[in-house]
Amino acid sequence: MINEKQLIHKTFYESFLSNDDRRIPVEILGEAYFQEQNSEESYDLSYIRFAQGEIYFQYHDYETAIFKWENIKNELEQWAKMNIGDAYYKLGLLSGAEDMYNSIETDVSTLNSEVALKLFSLYKERKKIENAYEIIQHAVSLNPDYPEVTKLAREFYEENQDDQQLVMLAVSESLRTGSSEWFSILIAYVKAGQSKDFSPEYFIDTLLIMFEKSKIIFVDMIKALWQSYREQENYISWLNVLNELLLSIETEEDYYWDQLIPLFEETFIELTEGTYLLENIKSVIPRLVASWLKLSTKTNALFPSAIALAWNEIFPSTMIQDAISKAETIIFDADNNRKSLSEALQLFNNINSWARSHTLDIDYKLRWWTEEFIDRSVKQHLLLLGNHGCGKTTFIHSLLGDKIYTGSTPSFVVFRDHEELNIIQITEHGDQELPNNTELLYQMEKNPAALYQVKRPCITLHEQQCALIDTPPINSSAQVRDELFESVLLSDGVIFVIDGTAPLPDREYDLLFQMKNFAPDIKVNFILNKVDLVASDADTEQIIGEIKFKVHSIYPNAEILPYSSLYPFSQQISKLNRFLDTHFPLDIQQVEEKRTAKILTVIRKVIAHLLQKRVDMEKGFAHSIQWNEDILGRLKGFNNILTDMQHEKVKSLITAYRSLITNVKVELQEALPSLLKESAEFIKEDSDFKQIHVELNDHMNKKIKDYVEEKLLPTISHQLETWVLASHDELHESQTYLVEMSETFNDIYQEEKLLLKCDFSILYDWRRDIDRMMARIFYENENIMLKNKPAQILLKGVGKIFGAMNQNNTVLYNQYKKYVENESYEEVAKTISNKLFLPLELFEKGLKQDITTFFTSSIQEVENIINETRDNIENGKNELDRMKQSPEVFYDPLKLFEVNLLQQEFMLQAKRGYSRSF
Repeated sequence: MINEKQLIHKTFYESFLSNDDRRIPVEILGEAYFQEQNSEESYDLSYIRFAQGEIYFQYHDYETAIFKWENIKNELEQWAKMNIGDAYYKLGLLSGAEDMYNSIETDVSTLNSEVALKLFSLYKERKKIENAYEIIQHAVSLNPDYPEVTKLAREFYEENQDDQQLVMLAVSESLRTGSSEWFSILIAYVKAGQSKDFSPEYFIDTLLIMFEKSKIIFVDMIKALWQSYREQENYISWLNVLNELLLSIETEEDYYWDQLIPLFEETFIELTEGTYLLENIKSVIPRLVASWLKLSTKTNALFPSAIALAWNEIFPSTMIQDAISKAETIIFDADNNRKSLSEALQLFNNINSWARSHTLDIDYKLRWWTEEFIDRSVKQHLLLLGNHGCGKTTFIHSLLGDKIYTGSTPSFVVFRDHEELNIIQITEHGDQELPNNTELLYQMEKNPAALYQVKRPCITLHEQQCALIDTPPINSSAQVRDELFESVLLSDGVIFVIDGTAPLPDREYDLLFQMKNFAPDIKVNFILNKVDLVASDADTEQIIGEIKFKVHSIYPNAEILPYSSLYPFSQQISKLNRFLDTHFPLDIQQVEEKRTAKILTVIRKVIAHLLQKRVDMEKGFAHSIQWNEDILGRLKGFNNILTDMQHEKVKSLITAYRSLITNVKVELQEALPSLLKESAEFIKEDSDFKQIHVELNDHMNKKIKDYVEEKLLPTISHQLETWVLASHDELHESQTYLVEMSETFNDIYQEEKLLLKCDFSILYDWRRDIDRMMARIFYENENIMLKNKPAQILLKGVGKIFGAMNQNNTVLYNQYKKYVENESYEEVAKTISNKLFLPLELFEKGLKQDITTFFTSSIQEVENIINETRDNIENGKNELDRMKQSPEVFYDPLKLFEVNLLQQEFMLQAKRGYSRSF
């Protein structure tokens, strides 16, 4: 039987050698060839030729080797072809080698594998990467157990950074071999993020094999996949696959499962911190919690148990029943080493961050309370309650040694010990420091809904390490009573002040009964104030006994301290301290639990606040849209009125100006002919008629100039001043109207939204321009009698001819006088008036722009507000549509926050019997 290893390594020739034959292989094979050729029987030289080819190949005589192998015609023919391909490769004939390898057709698995590997090396060398991919995949599928096949495939994929093929190879080999080596390789790829593009379902079979082979490797693979899919699109798919897998396998309690518990917790927090919608996780979390509980032990089962119960309460019938049963069984027996306070604060911060990302503001007072509760310098917060007139305020003054305010407080005031006086006002929007008690009283009256903190030296608060919360009287409004009840949950105990002269009327008893139902775990004790008004100590003791008897059914362990604010505090401080030490004992171990309970109470109020804010926002947007649409109609109507007013004023003021100028112009044109005709008197019989036309022309111009300067220009100036004053009055009426409309709209806006100031500077400009214009108007001599009119030419000619003849002066005198008196002078008057009134007409051309400018800023201001209002309407509609179209974006996170809150409340309840109040 032929040894395939000899064929692979080209040592087939060794089958012709013997240990005792010392001749060289060539000689031995030559003799064998000769003997076989001369054999009397049928001979087959193919085996010898094959062996000879191997020898020639070893001695690098590749051409002779090829010649030998080309003549192989038996079962070694395909092996010979492979060897010929090897010889071509050695000769550098790579294309020939490739063709020869590809020509091989055989059923021999080993030969096929060898050829595939040789082609693979050849393709890599020739940079034929696609062919290399195809042939190495063929080699792996053909015989993955063949030496070096999977190793070469892995190295090739790594060289080409082909994550997909690497993972597929590792998965297939893990499934085929079940070897820890391939498991480790696959886990390394997953940890490197090379598997994140695969669907989680792809790894199910591999995980099952790992579970069978090694639970530790199984856990390592789950951890690697968990981290790789985190923050990926198929993260939820992975969780579904994981849950199905863990719920389907049989698990026993062992240490390696503990490695998965932190991942379950981190994942639950991620899914419920507000970034996922309920529809995406509602089916995931129940199975996730069920898987979590399945792997949990008594030491780490508290968290998932609380989640199971909380989820089932918020989303009934969605949690797997087995998980609920297990949770109910172990929650009170599970070890409770959770850092409850830090977890509560983390939840509060998550809600706060989510609210900010949705442009929502959490009531600052709630945030302030949270900071107050984590201040480790204060161990307890004691709430001071009492009816109006019970002496609660005087008790505060006695305690502090100073009168902070008189009468009952309308606000909640937190008193703390501090070296110096420091007063802070806290509202839903922020806080501010107040300088003194006077400002405190003013602000409490102005803004009673605010919270106030007063820090000042106080020995009792210092020794007790507590804060005292003063409250409005319990017989105030229903709203105040609700706030009082909510504040009870934020306190570590209640000091109820009773009027010694009217101890515990039914109304106070009813309130105590309601408070007990609302907050059953809050400790309540009493101070019987005004005992100085009680007749005797015996009467005081009797009153105390009656009160104890009355409240025994509600607060059986309550104690009552007799007190008088009028007695010196130094005489009562020791009794007060003993009273507080005894009946409000400070349990250091419970401090953090109480702080946690308070934070959880604040969180519940925050969630309720945000839910209400959502409702208020929707109503606010709807109201804003309606309000803006209404105001938009008013603004558009007003803008139309303003535009019409602008056009009207342009028309009226220009018409008045034009009428003024026209009247003066007409007056001038009527006056000039009369004025010129009067110049006939200038002509005398003894005039020099040779120059009379010149002299007469000068005389006429002088008369006109005197008229213009002495009468016309002053008249125009007066008329223009009258026009400016009338324009001012008319424009002032417009401004007055605009001011009234501004006030009307500002009342609607409740702010200084409109100013509507017109540009009165145009009146100043007009006066300045008129002054300059009138200064530049002057009369230029007109050629009245020196024109080339026929009559004038004739008179001038006759005058020159007959002017020297005295006997003809009478005739000339009469002719000139007749001409001057009978000439119409219309053309002259028109020419003069046109010249004189040209600046006034140019002034008129700028009036339209000036009057328009007077209203421009007001019109632009109104148009800007119109555009702003349109934008507000559009933005409001968009926001309202968004809120209505995707309410789950808002409500889902709050629902999940509520699950987290309830889960923490369950854990706290399991720890110390903490009771929730709703």
